[in-house]
Amino acid sequence: MDGSVLSRRQEAELITAIQGRGEIPLKFAYLGEGAKNWDRIARERSEGEGINSAENILLTKRVNDFLSTLQSASGVNIIDIGCGNGLPVLPILNQLKTNEIAFTYVPLDISQEMIALATITIKSKFPNVTVKPILMDFELGQFSDAMYELKESMPVNLLLFLGSTLGNHSDLNRVLSNFRDSMTSKDFLILGVEMTNLAKVQKLFPHYENEGVETLVTHTFKYINVPKDAYKYEVSWNDKYSQIEMRAAFDRKVDIDFAGEKFSLEESENILLGRSIKFTEYSITKLLSDVGFRTELLTTPTDRGYLLTMIQPTRYSV
Repeated sequence: MDGSVLSRRQEAELITAIQGRGEIPLKFAYLGEGAKNWDRIARERSEGEGINSAENILLTKRVNDFLSTLQSASGVNIIDIGCGNGLPVLPILNQLKTNEIAFTYVPLDISQEMIALATITIKSKFPNVTVKPILMDFELGQFSDAMYELKESMPVNLLLFLGSTLGNHSDLNRVLSNFRDSMTSKDFLILGVEMTNLAKVQKLFPHYENEGVETLVTHTFKYINVPKDAYKYEVSWNDKYSQIEMRAAFDRKVDIDFAGEKFSLEESENILLGRSIKFTEYSITKLLSDVGFRTELLTTPTDRGYLLTMIQPTRYSV
């Protein structure tokens, strides 16, 4: 497989990340056929005891609390950032329908294939809903223009960043700042992150050591023609950054010829394929405050394994 699914800018970003940081950005794993790999994992997790199931239970339980501020709204844009297959937002949409609040569904993702999966999911549940897809890499900057245009038909934007997707990113401040700078003081963001007892991190490893996750995070190797027998897939804990790390440890040298660039992955080289940052209540609330958000609502289940929070940009006065 070649890298034709990547844009020229994405090709350059991929080469720079490998050569400069020894990392392959996880977002590229969701492009092309990779979307189906994620869909399989997400559906399994939603039916089991993983992140998606815990989030769904908590969101369903507290959905009226999250939507109470929207009761007077004549309509709302549901902006599903990193939409995946669309399943995580169903508790919100179901309650909006029950409350007779009109909504537009806006799947926003780097992957056209993911947007298509999410659209199918939502249309199967809400055949008459208006879907306004946005193909975008939200890591690259704020997107206030797209958010402003949506308000021409629905007055309120409710952004959703669910599935503990925030923990997959290397620069949390940049991602959250892009969201903040794309919102007005009347907009809301609901964020879901996985919490953990850092003394029990070893219990998390099986969620990342299975074949499905390995297939997902190594998908980008197909674009640059890295053979599967050239490396071993490894999962470890990085205590400094409080994150699970998925890596490829190379057993032999692999020569790469990609997008006009030639370089080598050497024997014993270790490439970071994905991360999953784990939060404490203190670390996530401090992060959000430092970026410039105020907390409207925060909730966790009794085992404190997951956290959902509804936040708004803070208006600073001088």
